[in-house]
Amino acid sequence: MRGLRGAWAAWGLAVSAYFVAVFHRTSLGVASLEAERRFHTGPSVLAVFVAAQLAVYAALQIPTGAMADRFGPRRMLSAALVFLAAGEALFGWGTNVGTALAGRALVGIGDGLTFLNVLRLVQNWFPAARYGLLTALTSLTGGVGQLVSTEPLRVSLSHFGWVATFTGSAAITTGVAVVVALLVRDRPDGAARLPLRDRPRMSRAVRHAMATPGTWQGMWAHFALTGPFVVFTALWGYPFLVRAEHDSGQAASFTLGLVVVSAVASAPFVGMLIVRAPRLRSATVKVSALVLVAAWVLLLSWGGGRAPIAVVVGFACITGLGGSTSVIAFDLAREANPPERGGAATGVVNIGGFACAVCADLIIGATLSAFGHGGRDAVGYRPAMAVVPVMIALGLVQFWRLGRRRARAGT
Repeated sequence: MRGLRGAWAAWGLAVSAYFVAVFHRTSLGVASLEAERRFHTGPSVLAVFVAAQLAVYAALQIPTGAMADRFGPRRMLSAALVFLAAGEALFGWGTNVGTALAGRALVGIGDGLTFLNVLRLVQNWFPAARYGLLTALTSLTGGVGQLVSTEPLRVSLSHFGWVATFTGSAAITTGVAVVVALLVRDRPDGAARLPLRDRPRMSRAVRHAMATPGTWQGMWAHFALTGPFVVFTALWGYPFLVRAEHDSGQAASFTLGLVVVSAVASAPFVGMLIVRAPRLRSATVKVSALVLVAAWVLLLSWGGGRAPIAVVVGFACITGLGGSTSVIAFDLAREANPPERGGAATGVVNIGGFACAVCADLIIGATLSAFGHGGRDAVGYRPAMAVVPVMIALGLVQFWRLGRRRARAGT
Protein backbone atom coordinates (compact mmCIF):
# COMPACT_ATOMS: atom_id res chain seq x y z
CA MET A 1 0.00 0.00 0.00
CA ARG A 2 2.90 2.29 0.81
CA GLY A 3 4.27 1.79 -2.70
CA LEU A 4 0.87 2.47 -4.21
CA ARG A 5 0.50 5.69 -2.24
CA GLY A 6 3.94 6.74 -3.43
CA ALA A 7 2.99 6.02 -7.04
CA TRP A 8 -0.17 8.11 -6.84
CA ALA A 9 1.71 10.93 -5.12
CA ALA A 10 4.38 10.94 -7.84
CA TRP A 11 1.73 10.99 -10.55
CA GLY A 12 -0.22 13.74 -8.78
CA LEU A 13 2.81 16.02 -8.66
CA ALA A 14 3.76 15.32 -12.26
CA VAL A 15 0.25 15.72 -13.63
CA SER A 16 0.02 19.21 -12.10
CA ALA A 17 2.53 20.21 -14.78
CA TYR A 18 0.21 18.84 -17.47
CA PHE A 19 -2.74 20.73 -15.95
CA VAL A 20 -0.74 23.95 -16.32
CA ALA A 21 0.51 23.07 -19.82
CA VAL A 22 -2.97 22.46 -21.23
CA PHE A 23 -4.22 25.72 -19.72
CA HIS A 24 -1.46 27.59 -21.55
CA ARG A 25 -1.95 25.58 -24.75
CA THR A 26 -5.59 26.64 -25.05
CA SER A 27 -5.42 30.08 -23.42
CA LEU A 28 -5.72 31.80 -26.80
CA GLY A 29 -9.15 30.20 -27.36
CA VAL A 30 -11.41 32.69 -25.55
CA ALA A 31 -8.72 35.38 -25.90
CA SER A 32 -8.64 35.19 -29.70
CA LEU A 33 -10.88 38.19 -30.42
CA GLU A 34 -9.10 40.27 -27.77
CA ALA A 35 -5.78 39.22 -29.35
CA GLU A 36 -6.97 40.56 -32.72
CA ARG A 37 -7.50 43.96 -31.12
CA ARG A 38 -4.32 43.96 -29.02
CA PHE A 39 -2.01 42.97 -31.88
CA HIS A 40 -4.00 44.73 -34.64
CA THR A 41 -4.25 41.62 -36.77
CA GLY A 42 -6.71 39.23 -38.39
CA PRO A 43 -7.52 35.50 -38.56
CA SER A 44 -4.62 34.47 -40.77
CA VAL A 45 -2.07 35.83 -38.27
CA LEU A 46 -3.96 34.33 -35.32
CA ALA A 47 -3.75 31.02 -37.16
CA VAL A 48 0.01 31.47 -37.42
CA PHE A 49 0.21 32.06 -33.64
CA VAL A 50 -1.48 28.76 -32.88
CA ALA A 51 0.08 26.88 -35.80
CA ALA A 52 3.57 27.93 -34.70
CA GLN A 53 2.84 26.86 -31.13
CA LEU A 54 1.42 23.50 -32.18
CA ALA A 55 4.10 22.92 -34.85
CA VAL A 56 6.81 23.36 -32.22
CA TYR A 57 4.84 21.01 -29.97
CA ALA A 58 4.54 18.37 -32.70
CA ALA A 59 8.18 18.68 -33.74
CA LEU A 60 9.28 18.01 -30.16
CA GLN A 61 7.27 14.84 -29.65
CA ILE A 62 9.75 12.28 -31.00
CA PRO A 63 12.84 13.81 -29.33
CA THR A 64 10.86 14.40 -26.13
CA GLY A 65 9.75 10.79 -25.98
CA ALA A 66 13.30 9.61 -26.48
CA MET A 67 14.69 12.12 -23.94
CA ALA A 68 12.08 10.97 -21.43
CA ASP A 69 13.50 7.45 -21.78
CA ARG A 70 17.07 8.71 -21.45
CA PHE A 71 17.05 11.60 -18.94
CA GLY A 72 13.97 11.02 -16.78
CA PRO A 73 10.68 12.89 -16.23
CA ARG A 74 11.67 15.19 -13.34
CA ARG A 75 14.29 17.15 -15.26
CA MET A 76 12.15 17.33 -18.36
CA LEU A 77 9.00 18.50 -16.55
CA SER A 78 10.94 21.17 -14.65
CA ALA A 79 12.36 22.52 -17.90
CA ALA A 80 8.92 22.39 -19.51
CA LEU A 81 7.38 24.58 -16.81
CA VAL A 82 10.17 27.16 -17.12
CA PHE A 83 9.50 27.45 -20.87
CA LEU A 84 5.74 27.75 -20.25
CA ALA A 85 6.19 30.52 -17.70
CA ALA A 86 8.58 32.46 -19.94
CA GLY A 87 6.32 32.12 -22.99
CA GLU A 88 3.17 33.21 -21.19
CA ALA A 89 4.93 36.21 -19.61
CA LEU A 90 6.28 37.30 -23.00
CA PHE A 91 2.85 36.88 -24.58
CA GLY A 92 1.26 38.91 -21.78
CA TRP A 93 3.70 41.82 -21.93
CA GLY A 94 4.06 41.85 -25.72
CA THR A 95 2.37 44.47 -27.86
CA ASN A 96 3.43 43.40 -31.37
CA VAL A 97 3.07 40.32 -33.53
CA GLY A 98 6.75 39.31 -33.31
CA THR A 99 6.79 39.26 -29.51
CA ALA A 100 3.47 37.42 -29.35
CA LEU A 101 4.71 34.83 -31.83
CA ALA A 102 7.88 34.26 -29.78
CA GLY A 103 5.77 33.84 -26.66
CA ARG A 104 3.51 31.25 -28.27
CA ALA A 105 6.56 29.36 -29.58
CA LEU A 106 7.99 29.16 -26.05
CA VAL A 107 4.62 27.91 -24.82
CA GLY A 108 4.77 25.27 -27.56
CA ILE A 109 8.21 24.14 -26.34
CA GLY A 110 7.06 23.82 -22.74
CA ASP A 111 3.84 22.09 -23.71
CA GLY A 112 5.73 19.73 -25.99
CA LEU A 113 7.94 18.54 -23.14
CA THR A 114 5.12 17.79 -20.71
CA PHE A 115 2.61 15.06 -21.61
CA LEU A 116 5.04 12.35 -22.66
CA ASN A 117 7.09 12.80 -19.52
CA VAL A 118 4.02 12.35 -17.34
CA LEU A 119 3.29 9.11 -19.21
CA ARG A 120 6.92 8.02 -18.86
CA LEU A 121 6.66 8.55 -15.10
CA VAL A 122 3.48 6.42 -15.13
CA GLN A 123 5.41 3.63 -16.83
CA ASN A 124 8.10 3.87 -14.14
CA TRP A 125 5.74 3.81 -11.16
CA PHE A 126 2.70 1.71 -12.17
CA PRO A 127 2.21 -1.81 -13.55
CA ALA A 128 1.53 -2.09 -17.28
CA ALA A 129 -2.11 -3.10 -16.67
CA ARG A 130 -2.83 0.36 -15.26
CA TYR A 131 -1.20 2.33 -18.07
CA GLY A 132 -4.41 2.86 -20.04
CA LEU A 133 -6.32 4.04 -16.96
CA LEU A 134 -3.56 6.43 -15.91
CA THR A 135 -3.32 7.80 -19.44
CA ALA A 136 -7.05 8.53 -19.36
CA LEU A 137 -6.80 10.15 -15.92
CA THR A 138 -3.88 12.28 -17.13
CA SER A 139 -6.01 13.38 -20.06
CA LEU A 140 -8.84 14.14 -17.64
CA THR A 141 -6.59 16.37 -15.53
CA GLY A 142 -5.45 18.22 -18.63
CA GLY A 143 -9.11 18.69 -19.49
CA VAL A 144 -9.69 20.40 -16.16
CA GLY A 145 -6.80 22.74 -16.99
CA GLN A 146 -8.43 23.45 -20.32
CA LEU A 147 -11.74 24.11 -18.59
CA VAL A 148 -10.03 26.88 -16.60
CA SER A 149 -8.98 28.42 -19.92
CA THR A 150 -12.63 28.95 -20.95
CA GLU A 151 -15.06 30.97 -18.83
CA PRO A 152 -12.68 31.62 -15.87
CA LEU A 153 -10.06 33.00 -18.26
CA ARG A 154 -12.66 35.13 -20.06
CA VAL A 155 -13.81 36.59 -16.74
CA SER A 156 -10.21 37.31 -15.73
CA LEU A 157 -9.54 39.11 -19.01
CA SER A 158 -12.71 41.18 -18.54
CA HIS A 159 -11.95 42.17 -14.93
CA PHE A 160 -8.14 42.30 -14.70
CA GLY A 161 -7.04 42.88 -18.27
CA TRP A 162 -4.61 41.20 -20.63
CA VAL A 163 -1.29 41.88 -18.90
CA ALA A 164 -2.38 40.95 -15.39
CA THR A 165 -4.09 37.75 -16.56
CA PHE A 166 -1.19 36.35 -18.55
CA THR A 167 1.66 37.47 -16.29
CA GLY A 168 -0.28 36.17 -13.27
CA SER A 169 -0.60 32.75 -14.89
CA ALA A 170 3.15 32.84 -15.66
CA ALA A 171 3.90 33.49 -11.98
CA ILE A 172 1.76 30.53 -10.88
CA THR A 173 3.53 28.33 -13.42
CA THR A 174 6.89 29.31 -11.95
CA GLY A 175 5.68 28.16 -8.55
CA VAL A 176 4.61 24.80 -9.94
CA ALA A 177 8.06 24.44 -11.55
CA VAL A 178 9.74 24.82 -8.16
CA VAL A 179 7.46 22.20 -6.58
CA VAL A 180 8.06 19.68 -9.37
CA ALA A 181 11.84 20.20 -9.33
CA LEU A 182 12.01 19.64 -5.58
CA LEU A 183 9.51 16.84 -5.00
CA VAL A 184 9.02 14.66 -8.10
CA ARG A 185 10.99 11.40 -8.25
CA ASP A 186 11.49 9.56 -11.52
CA ARG A 187 10.91 6.08 -10.07
CA PRO A 188 10.37 4.26 -6.75
CA ASP A 189 13.27 3.95 -4.34
CA GLY A 190 15.26 0.84 -5.08
CA ALA A 191 13.88 0.42 -8.60
CA ALA A 192 16.39 -0.78 -11.16
CA ARG A 193 17.83 2.05 -13.22
CA LEU A 194 20.25 1.63 -16.08
CA PRO A 195 23.31 3.88 -16.09
CA LEU A 196 23.00 6.70 -18.61
CA ARG A 197 25.61 5.12 -20.91
CA ASP A 198 23.58 1.89 -21.06
CA ARG A 199 20.20 3.44 -21.83
CA PRO A 200 18.93 3.16 -25.41
CA ARG A 201 20.27 5.74 -27.81
CA MET A 202 17.55 8.17 -28.82
CA SER A 203 18.00 7.65 -32.55
CA ARG A 204 17.85 3.88 -32.22
CA ALA A 205 14.71 3.95 -30.04
CA VAL A 206 12.98 6.27 -32.50
CA ARG A 207 13.91 4.15 -35.52
CA HIS A 208 12.55 0.98 -33.94
CA ALA A 209 9.34 2.70 -32.80
CA MET A 210 8.75 4.15 -36.26
CA ALA A 211 9.32 0.75 -37.87
CA THR A 212 6.47 -0.74 -35.78
CA PRO A 213 3.03 -0.68 -37.53
CA GLY A 214 1.20 -0.44 -34.20
CA THR A 215 2.92 2.88 -33.54
CA TRP A 216 1.58 4.35 -36.78
CA GLN A 217 -1.88 2.96 -36.22
CA GLY A 218 -1.93 4.82 -32.91
CA MET A 219 -0.68 7.97 -34.63
CA TRP A 220 -3.56 7.98 -37.13
CA ALA A 221 -6.11 7.34 -34.37
CA HIS A 222 -4.74 10.39 -32.57
CA PHE A 223 -4.80 12.39 -35.82
CA ALA A 224 -8.50 11.68 -36.37
CA LEU A 225 -9.74 12.19 -32.81
CA THR A 226 -7.48 14.78 -31.16
CA GLY A 227 -7.05 17.09 -34.17
CA PRO A 228 -10.68 18.31 -34.28
CA PHE A 229 -10.75 18.78 -30.50
CA VAL A 230 -7.63 20.99 -30.63
CA VAL A 231 -8.82 22.98 -33.65
CA PHE A 232 -12.12 23.84 -31.99
CA THR A 233 -10.93 24.52 -28.45
CA ALA A 234 -7.51 26.10 -29.02
CA LEU A 235 -8.52 28.79 -31.55
CA TRP A 236 -11.41 28.55 -33.97
CA GLY A 237 -14.34 27.42 -31.82
CA TYR A 238 -14.83 30.74 -30.02
CA PRO A 239 -14.79 33.04 -33.11
CA PHE A 240 -16.93 30.52 -35.03
CA LEU A 241 -19.58 30.53 -32.31
CA VAL A 242 -19.52 34.32 -31.92
CA ARG A 243 -19.42 35.26 -35.59
CA ALA A 244 -21.04 32.38 -37.47
CA GLU A 245 -23.47 31.18 -34.76
CA HIS A 246 -24.03 34.72 -33.36
CA ASP A 247 -23.53 33.61 -29.75
CA SER A 248 -22.56 36.03 -26.99
CA GLY A 249 -19.03 35.74 -25.59
CA GLN A 250 -20.41 34.09 -22.46
CA ALA A 251 -22.46 31.56 -24.44
CA ALA A 252 -19.48 30.75 -26.68
CA SER A 253 -17.17 30.16 -23.72
CA PHE A 254 -19.88 27.97 -22.16
CA THR A 255 -19.98 25.82 -25.32
CA LEU A 256 -16.19 25.50 -25.32
CA GLY A 257 -16.43 24.49 -21.69
CA LEU A 258 -19.02 21.86 -22.62
CA VAL A 259 -16.58 20.33 -25.13
CA VAL A 260 -13.98 20.06 -22.39
CA VAL A 261 -16.44 18.79 -19.75
CA SER A 262 -17.52 16.06 -22.17
CA ALA A 263 -13.88 15.01 -22.59
CA VAL A 264 -13.24 15.11 -18.85
CA ALA A 265 -16.41 13.21 -17.91
CA SER A 266 -15.85 10.45 -20.46
CA ALA A 267 -12.10 9.96 -19.83
CA PRO A 268 -12.48 7.54 -16.87
CA PHE A 269 -14.86 5.35 -18.88
CA VAL A 270 -12.41 5.23 -21.78
CA GLY A 271 -9.70 4.22 -19.29
CA MET A 272 -11.86 1.41 -17.91
CA LEU A 273 -12.62 0.24 -21.45
CA ILE A 274 -8.90 -0.02 -22.19
CA VAL A 275 -8.34 -2.08 -19.03
CA ARG A 276 -11.42 -4.34 -19.14
CA ALA A 277 -12.17 -4.74 -22.84
CA PRO A 278 -8.95 -4.22 -24.83
CA ARG A 279 -10.36 -6.04 -27.85
CA LEU A 280 -12.87 -3.21 -28.31
CA ARG A 281 -10.20 -0.51 -28.68
CA SER A 282 -10.01 -0.55 -32.46
CA ALA A 283 -13.78 -0.65 -32.94
CA THR A 284 -14.18 2.23 -30.48
CA VAL A 285 -11.76 4.38 -32.47
CA LYS A 286 -13.61 3.67 -35.73
CA VAL A 287 -17.08 4.36 -34.34
CA SER A 288 -15.91 7.54 -32.61
CA ALA A 289 -14.33 8.87 -35.81
CA LEU A 290 -17.45 8.12 -37.89
CA VAL A 291 -19.74 9.84 -35.39
CA LEU A 292 -17.32 12.78 -35.20
CA VAL A 293 -17.40 13.25 -38.97
CA ALA A 294 -21.21 13.20 -38.91
CA ALA A 295 -21.38 15.79 -36.10
CA TRP A 296 -19.05 18.22 -37.88
CA VAL A 297 -20.83 17.82 -41.22
CA LEU A 298 -24.24 18.39 -39.60
CA LEU A 299 -23.17 21.58 -37.81
CA LEU A 300 -21.29 23.08 -40.76
CA SER A 301 -23.96 22.27 -43.36
CA TRP A 302 -26.92 23.51 -41.33
CA GLY A 303 -29.08 25.66 -43.62
CA GLY A 304 -30.68 28.95 -42.65
CA GLY A 305 -27.85 30.29 -40.51
CA ARG A 306 -27.72 29.52 -36.81
CA ALA A 307 -27.97 25.82 -35.87
CA PRO A 308 -30.46 24.73 -33.17
CA ILE A 309 -29.09 24.52 -29.65
CA ALA A 310 -29.54 20.73 -29.62
CA VAL A 311 -27.24 20.41 -32.66
CA VAL A 312 -24.57 22.64 -31.07
CA VAL A 313 -24.74 20.81 -27.74
CA GLY A 314 -24.57 17.41 -29.45
CA PHE A 315 -21.62 18.57 -31.54
CA ALA A 316 -19.81 19.83 -28.42
CA CYS A 317 -20.31 16.58 -26.54
CA ILE A 318 -19.23 14.39 -29.48
CA THR A 319 -16.11 16.49 -30.12
CA GLY A 320 -15.17 16.21 -26.44
CA LEU A 321 -15.79 12.46 -26.45
CA GLY A 322 -13.53 12.13 -29.47
CA GLY A 323 -10.77 13.93 -27.59
CA SER A 324 -10.98 11.54 -24.64
CA THR A 325 -11.25 8.45 -26.86
CA SER A 326 -7.95 9.38 -28.51
CA VAL A 327 -6.01 8.06 -25.48
CA ILE A 328 -6.63 4.59 -26.91
CA ALA A 329 -3.95 5.51 -29.45
CA PHE A 330 -1.27 5.54 -26.75
CA ASP A 331 -2.28 2.14 -25.44
CA LEU A 332 -2.09 0.65 -28.94
CA ALA A 333 1.46 1.98 -29.31
CA ARG A 334 2.46 0.84 -25.81
CA GLU A 335 1.29 -2.69 -26.57
CA ALA A 336 3.25 -2.78 -29.83
CA ASN A 337 6.56 -1.60 -28.35
CA PRO A 338 8.83 -2.82 -25.51
CA PRO A 339 9.13 -0.57 -22.42
CA GLU A 340 12.60 0.73 -23.27
CA ARG A 341 11.26 2.60 -26.28
CA GLY A 342 7.87 3.50 -24.79
CA GLY A 343 8.62 7.22 -24.76
CA ALA A 344 9.72 7.27 -28.40
CA ALA A 345 6.60 5.38 -29.51
CA THR A 346 4.33 7.68 -27.51
CA GLY A 347 6.04 10.66 -29.12
CA VAL A 348 5.27 9.41 -32.63
CA VAL A 349 1.62 8.89 -31.68
CA ASN A 350 1.30 12.34 -30.11
CA ILE A 351 2.40 14.02 -33.32
CA GLY A 352 -0.81 12.91 -35.04
CA GLY A 353 -3.47 15.13 -33.51
CA PHE A 354 -1.28 18.23 -33.44
CA ALA A 355 -0.10 17.81 -37.02
CA CYS A 356 -3.77 17.63 -37.97
CA ALA A 357 -4.50 20.79 -35.96
CA VAL A 358 -1.59 22.74 -37.47
CA CYS A 359 -2.70 21.97 -41.03
CA ALA A 360 -6.35 22.71 -40.30
CA ASP A 361 -5.59 25.97 -38.45
CA LEU A 362 -3.54 27.34 -41.35
CA ILE A 363 -6.10 26.31 -43.96
CA ILE A 364 -8.96 27.85 -41.96
CA GLY A 365 -7.07 31.12 -41.42
CA ALA A 366 -6.10 31.40 -45.09
CA THR A 367 -9.65 30.61 -46.22
CA LEU A 368 -11.17 33.25 -43.93
CA SER A 369 -8.72 35.83 -45.24
CA ALA A 370 -9.59 34.86 -48.81
CA PHE A 371 -13.27 35.48 -48.08
CA GLY A 372 -12.38 38.98 -46.91
CA HIS A 373 -13.70 41.04 -43.98
CA GLY A 374 -10.80 39.76 -41.85
CA GLY A 375 -12.97 36.91 -40.59
CA ARG A 376 -15.14 39.43 -38.74
CA ASP A 377 -18.50 38.14 -39.91
CA ALA A 378 -20.18 34.83 -40.67
CA VAL A 379 -19.07 34.64 -44.30
CA GLY A 380 -16.43 31.99 -44.80
CA TYR A 381 -16.47 30.24 -41.44
CA ARG A 382 -18.49 27.20 -42.49
CA PRO A 383 -16.59 26.48 -45.74
CA ALA A 384 -13.27 27.21 -44.01
CA MET A 385 -13.90 24.76 -41.19
CA ALA A 386 -15.10 22.06 -43.60
CA VAL A 387 -11.46 20.96 -43.82
CA VAL A 388 -11.84 19.34 -40.38
CA PRO A 389 -14.23 16.47 -41.29
CA VAL A 390 -12.08 15.78 -44.35
CA MET A 391 -9.04 15.31 -42.11
CA ILE A 392 -10.98 13.11 -39.69
CA ALA A 393 -11.93 10.88 -42.61
CA LEU A 394 -8.29 10.73 -43.74
CA GLY A 395 -7.18 9.61 -40.29
CA LEU A 396 -9.92 7.00 -40.11
CA VAL A 397 -9.02 5.50 -43.50
CA GLN A 398 -5.35 5.26 -42.56
CA PHE A 399 -6.17 3.69 -39.19
CA TRP A 400 -8.40 1.10 -40.88
CA ARG A 401 -5.79 0.37 -43.57
CA LEU A 402 -3.00 -0.22 -41.03
CA GLY A 403 -5.30 -2.37 -38.92
CA ARG A 404 -5.97 -4.63 -41.88
CA ARG A 405 -2.25 -4.86 -42.61
CA ARG A 406 -1.50 -5.84 -38.99
CA ALA A 407 -4.29 -8.42 -39.05
CA ARG A 408 -2.88 -10.03 -42.21
CA ALA A 409 0.60 -10.07 -40.68
CA GLY A 410 -0.72 -11.53 -37.42
CA THR A 411 0.86 -8.75 -35.27
